[in-house]
Amino acid sequence: MKRMLWTLWLAAGLISPAISGESSGSTPDSRWELASSKTEAGAPLNLYVEAERTPGRPAYRIETSFPVVPGIAAATLMQEMAGARDLPKGQERRVLERGERYAVVYTFIDLPFMLSDRELALRILHTDDPATGIHRIDWDEENEVLPPATDGVTRLVGTRGYWEFRPEGLAATSATYMTQADVGGSIPSVLTNRLMRAQALDAVTRLRGLLAQRSGPPVASPPPSAEQAADHLVGSETAPLR
Repeated sequence: MKRMLWTLWLAAGLISPAISGESSGSTPDSRWELASSKTEAGAPLNLYVEAERTPGRPAYRIETSFPVVPGIAAATLMQEMAGARDLPKGQERRVLERGERYAVVYTFIDLPFMLSDRELALRILHTDDPATGIHRIDWDEENEVLPPATDGVTRLVGTRGYWEFRPEGLAATSATYMTQADVGGSIPSVLTNRLMRAQALDAVTRLRGLLAQRSGPPVASPPPSAEQAADHLVGSETAPLR
């Protein structure tokens, strides 16, 4: 049962701003409370929770840093979020639409008969500010692009979030990650909160690992062009829903 739910949360968490237009930055505002601090791969990692919790839809925010420039971090994340490699068992992902700096991605989670299957569509958007060098990846639910739901399938609602990558010196990035999701059904809130918190930490660790796999030492370089970012989105063709 725990493994089934973990698969579900991995999908919900990849696939997250809790408050539209929320600003990031290295100092969280009064809506967030520091829950834990640690060091990961030599970088500080601070986890924040909402000061006022959203019932049934927990949100988490993490502040950390990476030894790459913001453009590289953003391009790597876009490739991961719109890709279909190394997905959890029972999960499939398809790109329904893509453009120069966005993708609409459908995710389906096949769960055992005791639990209804889950699905959702997300719009993922990559933006950057040439004046500051900041890159953002925002995602939000876009289930309206899907056909009518079939029996036995629950559509996840309220899934949204972002990564913000800010220049830190010549060849590093200060990063903020925020995720908020509802996995649907009648799963106890205590379990929901615990697994979503673990998922948030896992998402940061996973991105750190992907960045570490890039060849060569971190060096200062200009961010990828819009065309290069688009090329990084997916390695397969856009696919319709079956």
